[in-house]
Amino acid sequence: MKKRENISYERYHIPNLKRALDVFELLAKNNSGLTLSEISAATKYSKNSIFRIICTLQDCGYVVKDNDGRKIVMSRKLAALGYAGFGESNIVEKSMDIIRAMRDELGETAMLGTLLQDECVMIEQAPGRFPFKFLGEIGMRISLQVSAPGKAILAYLSGDEVSQRVGSMKFVKYTENTITNKRDYLKELENVRALGYASDYGEEIAGVHCLGAPVFNAHGYPVASIWITGPASRLPREKFDEVGKIIRGYADKISERLGYNLI
Repeated sequence: MKKRENISYERYHIPNLKRALDVFELLAKNNSGLTLSEISAATKYSKNSIFRIICTLQDCGYVVKDNDGRKIVMSRKLAALGYAGFGESNIVEKSMDIIRAMRDELGETAMLGTLLQDECVMIEQAPGRFPFKFLGEIGMRISLQVSAPGKAILAYLSGDEVSQRVGSMKFVKYTENTITNKRDYLKELENVRALGYASDYGEEIAGVHCLGAPVFNAHGYPVASIWITGPASRLPREKFDEVGKIIRGYADKISERLGYNLI
């Protein structure tokens, strides 16, 4: 049988739609926002074209301006559309009571996130009970290389997808504990699959530890992860296995609600 070749539909493209999508992707990679001039320079589209696109997106609620009115940032409406596109639009609703229960048992801030392009993005959290706690902003981007939630999801993706994502990593060294090469990182993912949970042993910020576990949909795909973050004094390495298994138990409860069969 003759192999079917990829077909290009470029001649049918709508130019303004293509420009708008390019702007979306650019803003997704710059969550602190960009000015009109910066967007124009990065996309190589005219300022007039970018201005019209931004005005349209702003009127539709997909982008907003920062407090100074100079920079354009993505809104939560656009992120919500992305989650709905994955068929998991109600994942927050089905997760929050479980995440709060995890927070109540472990004390640390509990978070829920998913993959967005080449990063993990936090979509909800339950603040910790301690006076000193770690908090993030909704939409906060987290490196896949060094984070427990990123590893928890990556470990359960298909081999091809793992190869593609790990192959594009830059392996920046943040601390003495950072994994800085592909071989060791793939071994780390094997360890995640063996344990059922992932860890960040001060790999991005020295003295800050993180433990997370994957959440699966009805098809067994890791659509999200939940995790806690705390100081090394409250989350020492010798407690990783105990706490990691607790987190995995809570993650499994969410997976069951999404239709995943654990048997």
